Amino acid sequence: MSASSTTPLHRAAAPPASAPPAGAPVAALAALALSVFALCSAEFALVGLLLDVAGDLHVSVASAGQLLSAYAVAVAVGGPVVTVLTARVAPRTLALALLAVFAAANVLGALAPSFPLLMAARTLGALTHSTFAAICVVIAVRLAPPGRRASAIAWVSGGLGLATVLGGPIGTAIGQQWGWRATFWCVTGAAVLGFLALLVLVPRTVTREAGGSLRAEAGVLKRPQVLCALAVTAVSQAGWFLLYSYVSPLLREATGFGATATTALLFVFGLGGFAGNAVGGRFADRSLRGTLVTALALLAGALVLIGVVAHSKALVPVAILLIGFASGALVPPLQSWVLGAAGGGSALAVAANTSAFNLGNAAGSWGGSRLLDSGTDVTALGWAGAVVVAVALAGTAVALRRGGRRSG
Repeated sequence: MSASSTTPLHRAAAPPASAPPAGAPVAALAALALSVFALCSAEFALVGLLLDVAGDLHVSVASAGQLLSAYAVAVAVGGPVVTVLTARVAPRTLALALLAVFAAANVLGALAPSFPLLMAARTLGALTHSTFAAICVVIAVRLAPPGRRASAIAWVSGGLGLATVLGGPIGTAIGQQWGWRATFWCVTGAAVLGFLALLVLVPRTVTREAGGSLRAEAGVLKRPQVLCALAVTAVSQAGWFLLYSYVSPLLREATGFGATATTALLFVFGLGGFAGNAVGGRFADRSLRGTLVTALALLAGALVLIGVVAHSKALVPVAILLIGFASGALVPPLQSWVLGAAGGGSALAVAANTSAFNLGNAAGSWGGSRLLDSGTDVTALGWAGAVVVAVALAGTAVALRRGGRRSG
């Protein structure tokens, strides 16, 4: 096994020698975060507008829901393919090109006269998602000084956190006020702003690692530590998403919250995730190993907690906040683990990890639906999710121990 695949996991690998030695430019990282915010907001904005889309385009709500599932599938399956096909393109150029395609896809969505054209527009936009997020992570890492890689990653994933907290709800509110097409126009505007920010603030000097090739890029996915990291991402994501997919029924039917309070608690979850992302990035720079294990243990414990206190209006918000915090804190160390195991600069590895996140979402949602269909009470989903996360924690402990022995 090559040395690059056995990067010690107690710390983030240092950036390649060609990376700027000074601190990562805050303005450039902010531009990356803004762009990711625009991209990820599109994924969440339609969740609350399915009835509007179905009525306007004369399809069933179930058919309109395919706009969400098709997006996730396109991200999970198409992302790594697009990343491989664009492996030779300079990072800044690729980010700008993908964001331009994404903006064009949203213009098409805003103008779509029929459901098939809207589906095509959503799919086109989704195909840019994984590769764009991956290349933004790579750019952030290349700009970061030694020992600050996870913090730089946290800037990028912070854009996702903001999209969860603000992008989705704001997009839904705009669509409800001025029609669902207005949401597409707003996402387009955000993408244009992100494009201009990247154009002005991200330096042209950011390059890919020298000596790379398509075969070498694809070969990173065969490394055991990369595969372990991808598996932990998918399994841990499935664990908490098993509950989160059905958190509204739990809050309303089991805990007894009303619609307004439920919406407020979803904001609490998003704020917890945003805070957890920042904390996870900071601590992962100090100890990647410790941050991963701690975040997974906290997530499993928070899922157990919500199973125990599901009927308590006083304690459920605490559990919701902790689940959001722990799930957000996992993102920077998971991305950093994948990058370190892949050698420090593989966009394909990060794109594959983005796919793992989406596959985990799909698996968790499907698993939750199977349990509910079998007669399982909604309050038991927290317990079930905790078991799944515990499996991810055990797998992480084994993988880190083996990786530590190899790197030693």
